[in-house]
Amino acid sequence: MKLITVNIDILRPYPNNPRYNDDAADAVEESIDQVGYITPIVVDENYEILAGHTRWLALNNMGEEEVEVILVEGLTEEQKRKFRLLDNKTAEIADWDLEKLQNELDGLDFGDFGFWDKELDKMADSFLAEHDTDSEERIVICPKCGKVIVGFVDEDMLED
Repeated sequence: MKLITVNIDILRPYPNNPRYNDDAADAVEESIDQVGYITPIVVDENYEILAGHTRWLALNNMGEEEVEVILVEGLTEEQKRKFRLLDNKTAEIADWDLEKLQNELDGLDFGDFGFWDKELDKMADSFLAEHDTDSEERIVICPKCGKVIVGFVDEDMLED
């Protein structure tokens, strides 16, 4: 396994990639804009992508000419197929510790990046399942500071 810099044009997406990446490319571009290109694309000895199709697409859209990749040599075709699937599937299995997530979100500004919408829905579902609430009690995220607020919220506060 080696970290190398290559021209992005030599990278080849896996033609049988079962993931739809186009809709995620904008989010990855935003992530790269906010914190940089940190996680390299993983390729085999033929420069076919094993992991990182969405990063490759985003970097292409951003006009990058050279990228760092992790070059992995010597895998069997079965290992390559398994790695592609396992790399994506294992990330789906993980879940969030919503209390820690709430603490981590405190004070962070992600701009228009709506990454936490699903987690906020889970927080709301979890809260409502644990508490006997009426329809006025809700979970709201402050659009200015990102703070998650749980409690009674006046309808007028939600407008704007």
